Amino acid sequence: MTEFFIFWIAASIGAIVVMPYQFKMLQGRIVEDAKKNPTKKIPPTPVLVLISIIQSVILLGVSAFIGTWLAPKVDLHWWLVDHWLHDTVVPYSIPSTIFLGVVVGTVAAFLIMLLDVLFMKKMPKVTIDEPSKAQSLLASFYGGISEEVLTRLFLMTVVVYLSRLLGLGEVSYWIGIIFAALLFGVGHLPVAFGLFGRSNIVFYRTVLLNAIPGILFGYLYWKYGIEIAMIAHFTGDICLHVIFGAVIRKRTS
Repeated sequence: MTEFFIFWIAASIGAIVVMPYQFKMLQGRIVEDAKKNPTKKIPPTPVLVLISIIQSVILLGVSAFIGTWLAPKVDLHWWLVDHWLHDTVVPYSIPSTIFLGVVVGTVAAFLIMLLDVLFMKKMPKVTIDEPSKAQSLLASFYGGISEEVLTRLFLMTVVVYLSRLLGLGEVSYWIGIIFAALLFGVGHLPVAFGLFGRSNIVFYRTVLLNAIPGILFGYLYWKYGIEIAMIAHFTGDICLHVIFGAVIRKRTS
């Protein structure tokens, strides 16, 4: 039960601190929509923030509860948290595996940037308000913790559990990894459509560029525990949003 609260609280904090980044990125689109639909009533920003936080906290709570309940049943772990709470033995070198997570996250970030060069040639040109480095840093905690709780700890675990009930054995993990990665990509579509508008190129870019790292993070969860997947995801977001974020966003404008 303690593990559930740890993941829920950490993920909820991530969902709260990402708000400045999200509203900064979408501010231009919100203003543009208001001009196009002057009769449409848009709630004040504090109200929108509060509603978003409440929804996220509830969703993350359900996800963390189900994930921590089912994961032990399918041999999925949080080795580092267990080691911290119960002094259990971790079946790998902690420093080396943390370093592996950092490397995977960095490689995933550069792979996304390389692929994005190809997509940007056909992407709609938009103007995006530039988030500060502090806002981008806070957004990385949401990606590294909150998104991992939703997509790996919850979704991947549930799919693996159901697949194993069907007698699919070891392949269940790959089904869970790929399904969660694809849904992870689909989950980014509302923001992408809000920024770029709806089009096939926006759809394919968003799903592909999020599904590829999702597969890598899912594999890390399977083999080394959810914390290593979180470290990889956080590292990738730091590279994308903090270190190279301004360069990437300049290509979209």
